[in-house]
Amino acid sequence: MEWRTVDERERFLAVARFQRPDYVPIFGFPGAPGMSGGCLKTVHDRLVATGMPARVGGSSRMNDAEDLESWQRYWGAGGPITLDFSVCLGVEAIRSVTRIENGREIVEDECGALTRQVIDNDITYSMPEFIRYRVRDRQSWEFYRDRMTPRRRMPADQIEANCLRFDRRDWPLAIGAGGAYGFLRDLMGPEALSLAFYDDPQLIHDIMAWRMEQVSNQSFALIERLRPEVVQLWEDLSYNHGMLLSPALFREFCGPSYAQACGCARAAGVAVIAVDCDGNVMEFAPLAAEYGVNAMYPFEVKAGNDLFALREKLPDFVFFGWLEKEVVNEGNERLIGPEILGKVPPLLGKGGYFPNGDHGLQPTATFRGLCRFMTILHESCGNPEGEFPRM
Repeated sequence: MEWRTVDERERFLAVARFQRPDYVPIFGFPGAPGMSGGCLKTVHDRLVATGMPARVGGSSRMNDAEDLESWQRYWGAGGPITLDFSVCLGVEAIRSVTRIENGREIVEDECGALTRQVIDNDITYSMPEFIRYRVRDRQSWEFYRDRMTPRRRMPADQIEANCLRFDRRDWPLAIGAGGAYGFLRDLMGPEALSLAFYDDPQLIHDIMAWRMEQVSNQSFALIERLRPEVVQLWEDLSYNHGMLLSPALFREFCGPSYAQACGCARAAGVAVIAVDCDGNVMEFAPLAAEYGVNAMYPFEVKAGNDLFALREKLPDFVFFGWLEKEVVNEGNERLIGPEILGKVPPLLGKGGYFPNGDHGLQPTATFRGLCRFMTILHESCGNPEGEFPRM
C-alpha cells in the first residue's frame, strides 16, 4: 500500500519505516553526501567545464557549500536540515598557523599537531599527512581538554527561541550525538590509539568520559526538545578489510557512549539513529545495532560492503548509499546502468533504502556522466524531481 506523503519529512519517514512513499528521495548526509550535497570547487569547475550550467551552486570548501539549495533543486536531491546554533559557548579553541614549505602547506597548532598537505586542500582534497597528533600523552590531553571545554551555556529563553524555528519543519532534522573511536583517532592517530587501549586505558576512559559529558550537554536536551527525525553519530572506524579495533575493545571503550546516545534518541522517538562510517562495515553494523543504531552510511563499494548480505542479517536496518561514485567519472559511463539497476530495484523492493553515491564526487566526474547517473537513479526511484536534462 502506498503511503501518501505530502512533504520531504513524511517521505523520508515513510522510507525509514519500510513503508512505500509516493517516490523515494535522493538523500545524502553532510560529510558523505553522494550526489546530494554539492562538491568541492575543483569538481564543480570540472562539471561546469563539461556542460553543467554555471548558475548551479553547490561549490564547496570541505563541505561548506555555497548555494547548496540550487544544486539540490537542479539535481533533484536533498539532505537533512541541521541546527545552526550551539547551546555550549565560550570555547577558547585551538589556534593554528599555516606556512608553505617545498610546495606543500604545513599546518601547526598550539597542541603540537603538525600536518602536511597539498596547497588549497580544502577545495581539492587529498589525504593529508598527519605527522604529529594533538594528544600524545596525559599532559597534551589536558591542554586540549581545557581549551575545548565550554565556559558557559546559552540562556534557556534563547535556546527555546532557537528551537521554535525548527518546530514547523517539512524536511527531516538531523542532530549530531558525537562518536567514539573517530574522536579518539582524530586526537591521537590510529597507531598511538591502538597502543593506548592497552598501555594507558585509563587515559582513553578519561577522554571518553569528557566526550560523553560534552555531547550530553550540547545535544541531549535538544534531541528531547526537538525530537528530530535523525540522530547522527560519526566514526570512520573501519578500513577496507574491516574494523580497526576489536569488538571487545569497542564494547569497553565506545559502547557506553553509544548506549547513552541511543538511549536518549529512542526515548525521544527518533526514527533513524545513523552512523557515518567509511570502510568495510560488515562486522561493525551488527555490532552497532546491539546498542540501538538502526542505520548507517555511506557503505563504500570498494571496501567490500554487500547490502544484500547485510539485509539478511539486519532486516530492519536503514541503508544509505552503496552506489559506486566512480561510475560518473570520465570513461566510466557504460558502468552506470549496471551499477544502479543491479542494486537499487531489489533493495527498494525490501524497503528501508535510500540509494545514492557512496561518497562525494571526484575530480574526473563529468556532467554527462552525472546526468546519466541521475536519470537512471530517479527513474528507479520513481522520483520526478530535478531540472537536469534526462538522458
